[in-house]
Amino acid sequence: MAKDEVLARVSADLQRGHYHPALQRLASLTAAFPADLEVRAARAALNRQVGNVVEAGRWGFLTEDATEAEIAAFERAFPSVWARLYALKLRADPTDSLGPAGRSRLARLTERAEREGPAPVSWTDAGPRPEAPSSWRDGVPCLLAFIAGVIALGLAGIGLLTVIRWLV
Repeated sequence: MAKDEVLARVSADLQRGHYHPALQRLASLTAAFPADLEVRAARAALNRQVGNVVEAGRWGFLTEDATEAEIAAFERAFPSVWARLYALKLRADPTDSLGPAGRSRLARLTERAEREGPAPVSWTDAGPRPEAPSSWRDGVPCLLAFIAGVIALGLAGIGLLTVIRWLV
């Protein structure tokens, strides 16, 4: 079904006072068109109408009409910056299509995500992800931790076998 048809059905649902089907339709549209600001704005407006401030902030985060209270509620509900970035359900960097307020919010969020780590934000087909290590040297600490873990497990196994032999 085309986006315009679904939006028309959402409008018809709302005229009849059927909020739940309208929310479901908008959720499906958001999944199909994750970067579409019109769909996000409609979903934010509907959540605002039913009193769900957190979801209004979530879906209005990239739009120009989200209020500070909605954004603050969204940030409280998703305290981790990476969780907030994932909650936006983006598949690609939408910066070019955003207005000034949405662009500013997304820039602040990605900057904070990069500062908090574990790595800079990389936009993939699956959405924002921490960037992979750039060279083999970046993976050395993980390799050393893995080797230490294997040695510790081996020693624990030897210790367990020794205790079992003493008991038998």
